[in-house]
Amino acid sequence: MKQLRYIILPILLMLLATSCDKYLDVNADPDAPTQVSPDNRIKPLIRLANGAAQWRGTREVSDVMQYVASYQAARSYDIWNYTASYYFWQNTLVWAYPNAADLILLGKETNSPNFSGVGEIFKSFLILSLSDQLGRMPWDDLYDGVQETILMPRFEDQKTVYEKALATLDQAIVDLSATDNAIALNNRDGDILYQGDTQKWIKFAYALKARYLNHYSKKSNLYDPDAVIDACSKAFDGDGMDAEFAYSADGSSTDANPWSVEGYGGFSSLTAPRYGGYSAFFVNMLKSSPLADSGVDPRLPIIMKPANNTGEYTGIVNGRGLDTDKTLDDYSNVPGGYYSSADSPFPFITYSEVKFIEAEARLRKNDITGAISAFKEGVLANMRKLGVSSDAIAEATTKMDALTTADFTSGGDITSGLSYIMTQKYIAMVFNPETWVDMRRMDYSTAIYPNLSRPENVYSIFQDGEWIRAMCYEINEQNRNEANLGDNRPEVRLKTPVWWDTAE
Repeated sequence: MKQLRYIILPILLMLLATSCDKYLDVNADPDAPTQVSPDNRIKPLIRLANGAAQWRGTREVSDVMQYVASYQAARSYDIWNYTASYYFWQNTLVWAYPNAADLILLGKETNSPNFSGVGEIFKSFLILSLSDQLGRMPWDDLYDGVQETILMPRFEDQKTVYEKALATLDQAIVDLSATDNAIALNNRDGDILYQGDTQKWIKFAYALKARYLNHYSKKSNLYDPDAVIDACSKAFDGDGMDAEFAYSADGSSTDANPWSVEGYGGFSSLTAPRYGGYSAFFVNMLKSSPLADSGVDPRLPIIMKPANNTGEYTGIVNGRGLDTDKTLDDYSNVPGGYYSSADSPFPFITYSEVKFIEAEARLRKNDITGAISAFKEGVLANMRKLGVSSDAIAEATTKMDALTTADFTSGGDITSGLSYIMTQKYIAMVFNPETWVDMRRMDYSTAIYPNLSRPENVYSIFQDGEWIRAMCYEINEQNRNEANLGDNRPEVRLKTPVWWDTAE
């Protein structure tokens, strides 16, 4: 194994110096590589995959998904004015991914295949998370712990990358099923996700497999609803299995959930945070729920706090900024809710999402009754997770029990059913960048997402009716590897769909 695999640790120590010992909990002595073992690498992999990679991925697109909106009118990321100053790439491939590659190899070297399985899960997750926002990605030329790092890697088409990632998930399931391991998965308490429970790790792999197979929905020759449903049946099958871990309110900013005031995500200054508050689209969706007699979704006061000045739930219109004569205290701010407190988890994927994936797949294969059943469980699982009252859950259950096949096929197609599923999935997946995948797969349809509209003052490169479809590759890769990267101008990249976003 080349020495580069040990370089990532001192790099992380410099980048996260404020609380690195507590954050990483690894042996970072670059002069003693023989001391690095897989049980030293699993915790930083999980933490960095979540708090560095997934966080940066959602930070870039939370306003695109319209969970949040800027307090300033026409602020660049609120109106889709993105450039190559985009660091999801860096956080994923420089910070998080090398730990996955090393864990795969270390598991093999130490006769501990369970660790290889965890590394394989996160290799697939990290590379496809990037690919879902960018498109073509390196795979064979990526650092693997053995070969020298290739500074100008070859990019492979997204279809090929997906095939390799899905095969890697299959291998992860095999490796996590192995019972002969020299080092236990939770040795040193490194498995902060499942505490060594390999069956839950296997279900995590199947959940991701279901998610990625479902991304093929525009590919009539590849989309297989039965394969999606089969993966769902082997994925999370009850509460308490979500792939997540709780952050901490007792440490530094890197210990806290990044969406919280205590975290590092831009909310430490409530007078001028990166985002002014929740968007009008999201707030209004929660205030017009079909699941409650009052019309107000019972999750609203759990997800967010009311405006300080009015006690009401008010969102900011994307691209408009604060209305005249109003301040941030007139809007529902981001920190302090279920997903945005210091000790809140930030899920990779949940049981609720698996049920919504199953509902969509059953709907597409014309199993309407099965779709309604999976949809209902997806909603209720999220409500239970958020601690919604039993009375509100009973009311929502009554509402959903009244749904008929006609409700899911109104107009002669499945659009109405998709609207039920996708709006509730949107509510259940706050901040998760997977929502942007869904919105593009649904072509930002207002029939599916009622009242969704483009931001005001939208970036001038977008013509009427055009929506953002991808992101620009990061500037360092553009400068170093332009020949393999291709045309990275915003007017091209932001408007060009990734492979799974094109119908065939």
